[in-house]
Amino acid sequence: MANVSNGQSETLGAGRKREITSSLLAGIAALGLIGAAFLSFYLLTVDDHESRTTDTKSTQLKTSAERVAFLSRYFKFRTPVTDAAFHIVYHDNSVGNAGPSDWRIAAALLMTPADGPAWLTGARPIAANEALGKRVPTTAGLIPAEWQVSTTGERYTRDGALLVWHSEGVLEFATATN
Repeated sequence: MANVSNGQSETLGAGRKREITSSLLAGIAALGLIGAAFLSFYLLTVDDHESRTTDTKSTQLKTSAERVAFLSRYFKFRTPVTDAAFHIVYHDNSVGNAGPSDWRIAAALLMTPADGPAWLTGARPIAANEALGKRVPTTAGLIPAEWQVSTTGERYTRDGALLVWHSEGVLEFATATN
C-alpha cells in the first residue's frame, strides 16, 4: 500500500509540476505579448513623426514659395511673407534623444513695410554695441541684392532672438539654443 500511495503522491507531484510549469509559461507568454504590443506601438508611432533635422540654406530652394514654406516649419510668421533667405541648422531631438531640440536659425524675411509693427510687438530696441545674453548666428549676407535694402536697420531683441527691421520691409531674425 505504501507503494501505491507513494505512486499516487508522485503522480500528484508531477501533475502539480505541470500545472505550475503551464502557469509560468502562460505568464511568460502574456508578458511577451504585452512587450510585443508596446514595441509595435512604439515602432508605429515613431514613423508618424517627421524629423525636422536639417542643415538647409535658402539657396537650395528654387522659388520664393518653397523658401517661405520651408521656413514656416521652423518659424511662426506674424504676417504674410513674400520671400525668405535663411540658413537653418536644426537637430530634432524629439524622437530617440533625451532633451530639447537644438537649433541655429538666421533668416531675412521680405514683407510689406506696413507689417513691421506686427513683427516687432513685444520686442525691445537695443543699442548697436549692446550684446545679447547668448550667441546668435549672423545674418550678414543673407539679404539678396534684388530686395534693394539700403538701410542698416534698427536692432531689437525678443525672447533672446535678434531682430533687425529695415524700413524697406525686411526683417532679419537670428536665434539659437545655448
